[in-house]
Amino acid sequence: MLMLKLNLKKVQAFTLIEALMTLSIVTFLALTTSASINSIFNQVQNKLFFMAFEQVYRETQRFSASQEKEAVLRIGSNYVENPLGHYAIPSGIVPEKEQEIVFNKAGGNSSLAKVVFKTSEERVTYQLYLGSGQYQKKRE
Repeated sequence: MLMLKLNLKKVQAFTLIEALMTLSIVTFLALTTSASINSIFNQVQNKLFFMAFEQVYRETQRFSASQEKEAVLRIGSNYVENPLGHYAIPSGIVPEKEQEIVFNKAGGNSSLAKVVFKTSEERVTYQLYLGSGQYQKKRE
């Protein structure tokens, strides 16, 4: 008769409590990290929008001067539009009011308008200068 000798090895593993504790710690760390990542993402998105808005403003000015005709920059509740395109405003940025800025044939504007955008952290104001098409940016 052959006797089989079985080697029984003791299996070591996590208990259910240890596994749940590990899972809860990892979840907490992931949620904490994702909140800070969302905040950073929103800040970057806002900065990119303001850089794009300034570029669209200058584009509209150059377009009116090069084509020697009036060009209109429209700011709506969720978009910015000029003769060259339509651009979305991110959900975290709200224009104070809808408005139109008209550039004359020479590229200057005929208004001393203020263009104001509000975010959760700040208020960004563009003060337009009469005739020159230039602006001053102020953060509050």
